[in-house]
Parts: sequence; C-alpha cells; structure tokens
Amino acid sequence: FQTQVEVAKRVNMVYDFALPPLILHSLFSNDAQALLNWLTISPRNCLTVLDTHDGIGIIDAGPMGDKPGLLNAAQIDNLVETIHEKSEGQSRLATGAAASNVDLYQVNCTYYNALGADDFDYLLARAIQFFAPGIPQVYYGGLFACENDMELLARTNVGRDINRPYLNAQDIDAALAKPVVKGLIKLIQLRNEHSAFNGEFIAKGEGSVCRLSWHDDSSSIELKVDFASREVMILDQRDGGQSMTNLADLLA
Repeated sequence: FQTQVEVAKRVNMVYDFALPPLILHSLFSNDAQALLNWLTISPRNCLTVLDTHDGIGIIDAGPMGDKPGLLNAAQIDNLVETIHEKSEGQSRLATGAAASNVDLYQVNCTYYNALGADDFDYLLARAIQFFAPGIPQVYYGGLFACENDMELLARTNVGRDINRPYLNAQDIDAALAKPVVKGLIKLIQLRNEHSAFNGEFIAKGEGSVCRLSWHDDSSSIELKVDFASREVMILDQRDGGQSMTNLADLLA
C-alpha cells in the first residue's frame, strides 16, 4: 500500500487496489479498523475497484518484505480462506496452481461469490466503494452481480476466466431484473448525482462502526455502517431537506 501512496504523488491517477480486500476483511471480521486506517491515508487521485478481469487483488493490503501491511500475514491467509469458503471452493479451483495463472497475487472469483452471493453484503461493499475517495469503476461482471462461470473455467483452465463471463441480451435482461442489481443501479445514480461527492471527505469510527461522509457548501451525505449488526444507513442533506435511507430498503 505504501507504493500506491508514493506513486500517487507522482502521477495524475492511480488504482486503489487495497480497497477490495479491506472491504472483504471488514465484512468477514466485523472490524472496521483496517479499512478506516487506509481511508485516512489513501490517495484521493484514484480509481476505485472491487473486481476486475484479473480477479480480486490481495497483495496490496498485505505486508511487503519487511514492511508491514494494512493486514498482517495471518489476516491475509484468513481472508483468502474465507473467500474459498464463501464461494464453496470455486475460487480455490481457479486460483494459484489449481489453474493456469500469470501470478498468484489475486484470488480468481467474482466479488459477489466472494461474499457468498449475499445480496445485502454485496450492496454494502459497493456502497463503501462509492463513498470511498476516488472515482468508482464497476466491472461488468460486478454490475450484473455475476456468479462464477465454472463452465468457462472447465473449458479453458484459465483461472481468470471464472470472472470473465460471456453475456447475451437475455442474460443482461435477467440480471437487470435482480433486486441486487436494481439496488446497485440506485447507488450508482446517487453517487453520480449528489454534489457532496465533489466536496470534502471524512472517515471516522471505531470497532465495528465506520462513518464515511462527504460535504460541500450546500449539501452532505454520510454512510454509517455497523459491520457487527449489519445496520447501514445513508444520511442525505441537500436542498434544505434531509432524508435517511436504510440500505436494505434498496433491495426491496
């Protein structure tokens, strides 16, 4: 992660590859601290992702040589094993020596399956991404909450193909009808339209709770997450009014 911070000082934009594993860690452990530690120092001139055509990056959150990571080695190991468990072993078949891979620095799995295909946890992960500093990027497989393509993996034995599905018009129509995708599109619209996201960012919290907020001169918006209870609220103030949305309601 220190490399990302240093590189960001010298270029226009960087990818925030530490965010995806940190969100998973928070959801798996019900502990917000590592995520909050990162969001206080993460580059603001970044693109955020959760998943890509190259899988879910893990190495950026871990130790590098003698330098500590945002997560320690034991936490990284637990993170990877929990993904394998949540995906019912599918990610294990597509990762590392089990399938032809360019490297061993990512877990090959859809982000949706990494969370056990849990609609609420997946929507929460995306909400955190959208409230984190940077410009959110959503991979097409993530947009449609795709599940692991085990048939394609079996045909090619290329681990990354598990998250590179071929979709036709019927597949897309079916995905757009899913509550989790409808909820995600609502979050995307909120992120695109709310002016506070062009303002100042603040991250705070402790234990299982984190609060990610944005404000400008005339509006504010905050994501309040309790990982332990899974109570998640979006507090929105603009145009002289205020509203409160339970994240679970976006799945209704």
